[in-house]
Amino acid sequence: MKFSINKSPKEIAGYTNWQKKLILMILGGSLGILGVSLICLNFGVVSIHPKEIFSLIWNSSLDKTNSLIVWQLRAPRIIMATLTGIALATVGGAFQGILRNPLADPYILGVSAGAALGACIGIALQYATGYYLASYLPLFAFLGAMLSLYLVYLSSKISYSVNSTGLLLAGVAINFLFSALITVLLALSKRELHSMIFWLMGDLSTADWKKISLITLPVIIGCLLLFFSSLDLNALSLGEEEALHLGVNTGKLRMRIFFIGSIIIATVVSFTGLIGFVGLIIPHIARLLIGPDHRVMLPASALLGAIFLILCDTLARMVISPSEIPIGAITALVGAPMFIYLLRRK
Repeated sequence: MKFSINKSPKEIAGYTNWQKKLILMILGGSLGILGVSLICLNFGVVSIHPKEIFSLIWNSSLDKTNSLIVWQLRAPRIIMATLTGIALATVGGAFQGILRNPLADPYILGVSAGAALGACIGIALQYATGYYLASYLPLFAFLGAMLSLYLVYLSSKISYSVNSTGLLLAGVAINFLFSALITVLLALSKRELHSMIFWLMGDLSTADWKKISLITLPVIIGCLLLFFSSLDLNALSLGEEEALHLGVNTGKLRMRIFFIGSIIIATVVSFTGLIGFVGLIIPHIARLLIGPDHRVMLPASALLGAIFLILCDTLARMVISPSEIPIGAITALVGAPMFIYLLRRK
């Protein structure tokens, strides 16, 4: 691949036929999401025949029970899994690009730890005060995530002028601090312990249309903004000095992607809890299948992340039905062997 250092990032021509790859990938990925979603609508405590599913979709079925199960329980979960998978995989791929670190994931900068601490405080207050605060847990989690975002930015700016090393070290420090506080809350908890652990492991069982409406716009707009930064990420992948020669302001790029990605993750995690391995594994798989060009790799990551999380959520519902396993446990059980395989492939 040849890149001319005299050209702007918009003129980089190191990746050929990327438009064709992008179109084919979007068509194939969209059909994959649709097909997986239709299949997964059949599975649950109550099995629904595929013909009945299509009848419900076309409003030709009179079975109110099945209609309630599909439209109020399973469809919201599938859509929430789709949005969450898109968010985690896209932000994971973008963070790996700006930090130039293959181990980077959406939670590496401490936003998830802040959200987790906020949610655990909300759960503890609910049991301590007797007030029903479950509907306000996303607000507690979002405020905790914003606090973490501010502390990471402040710490990295003071010590390292907001470069990748400063962000990483500040994120690790905030992660340790907030994780320690979460551990203290768990040690002091009694009745609320189960609720805290289930939230920390990720949960899509509370998905509904109202929550979907709240996260859809931030996820879509945020991911589009990350997609529009793909050329700059391609330039940064050549190295810091090469990117500067190509006219990329790496400091502003890093902070822009850091801020946009953190807002996306804070919004999603506030409603779903912590779901690991999606943002770490899926971008690597996308690179193996599509290549390193961020213009194609980030959309591919989004589509693969959606499919992966829909399947994992269906497994979480089915393994010990009628009970559920936290979806974070399923993604870890599936993701860890995949990550070891990728390591062996170097």
